[in-house]
Amino acid sequence: KNRLPYFVLAVLAWLVTVLIGQGIGYILSTPPPGLHVLTLRRSIPGLVIVLASSLVGISRLNARLERSTKEKENEHLRTELSFLRTQVNPHFMLNVLNSMALLARKKSDLLEPVLMELARLMNYMLYDAANERISLEDEIGYLRAYIDLQMLRFGTDVKVRFNVPEQLNGSCIEPMLLIPLVENAFKHGIGLIDDPVIFIDIDTEGHGQLKMTVKNKYNPRVRQEAARPSGIGLANLKKRLELIYPGRFQLEKTDSLHIGAAEEESWFIITLNIPLE
Repeated sequence: KNRLPYFVLAVLAWLVTVLIGQGIGYILSTPPPGLHVLTLRRSIPGLVIVLASSLVGISRLNARLERSTKEKENEHLRTELSFLRTQVNPHFMLNVLNSMALLARKKSDLLEPVLMELARLMNYMLYDAANERISLEDEIGYLRAYIDLQMLRFGTDVKVRFNVPEQLNGSCIEPMLLIPLVENAFKHGIGLIDDPVIFIDIDTEGHGQLKMTVKNKYNPRVRQEAARPSGIGLANLKKRLELIYPGRFQLEKTDSLHIGAAEEESWFIITLNIPLE
């Protein structure tokens, strides 16, 4: 930590050694007065050795410190990512249980099939989502199960279009990385909306890239609701993306997009681009 004082002391030690050697030379022989130039020249290799050994020692110390720092950073990132992943399941379960409570309140016959669908999703979360990576095909199957669960709840009250590529080429991604986009669409794209529509498009035709776009209508009259805390879904997703794909992902949101010929419709669009592995 005190490199400059160390180098100064090393040089002073070398000079003291030279002077002591010069003094011993005066005692044992009768050289001409003054500092002998030849003695200085012979002492230069010693100075070079001292400085070189110091540089080597400092370099090795820096390498050890850098490795230690890197290991601590990696451990911190792994811990943070693990924490973020554990947040996903309770957040998802909260949304599902809210849906089931509504069906139970209505004494709906759909409660039993919803429970069965939930069992399928729980199997995925307990066994598959614990892995570091999962096949894109399994992740899309999980999305389908979640959409089926929501359709059991809403029936024909909501229109959902889900487009996925026919060939997925065995690509893998982080588990439960896509579900927050779909959850957000169902959460904000259903209530107080005429003819609610949700479009979900997944494309893998890019150069090793996955592009997912989710569109949903929203009611501008309840726009102020967006100012409220909206949960951990999208915020959690962004933090996970920053840890998994630093500088290699795009998460873009477009709000209040007015389209339509007959009347203006307000849409919320979110697009995710990540590299496939």
